[in-house]
Amino acid sequence: MMSRLGWTTACAFVLLLLVAGCGSKGPRLAPVKGKVTLDGQPLANAIVTFTPVAGGPASTGVTNSNGEYELACQLGRGAVVGQHKISVRSQPPTQTAAGAVSSDDPSYQYGGEDSSRAPVFQEKIPAKYNTNTTLVREVKPGSNEINLDLTTAP
Repeated sequence: MMSRLGWTTACAFVLLLLVAGCGSKGPRLAPVKGKVTLDGQPLANAIVTFTPVAGGPASTGVTNSNGEYELACQLGRGAVVGQHKISVRSQPPTQTAAGAVSSDDPSYQYGGEDSSRAPVFQEKIPAKYNTNTTLVREVKPGSNEINLDLTTAP
């Protein structure tokens, strides 16, 4: 029977091995940052997703008011080295506490707000950059700056 101290030490050692092994055994990540513009203007609050063509975890980032983003994934900061399909989507507005519907309200529905009163979210970014993306870029070893100049023109 293992003592409590021995068990704790063994668990700590296994955890240390797992953490140390993640960087060397998993896919190689490289830092990625950039700027997204739509028709020449910075695109704020957009979700940028890089999905590796060869498989692996996708990386995402959200643009700030200047259209700048930085990617991260479940393995850490950056994106897997290699070719990626890129998706850029508008971030739907969050429902404020003032707009929330109480369960006592007659218009309350299982999904929250009565769908007939809820504003319909409309994607302002053309489908060629998200649902039907044509964007493909390569993430190379080392630091990457990948700027995305999007247009609403067909």
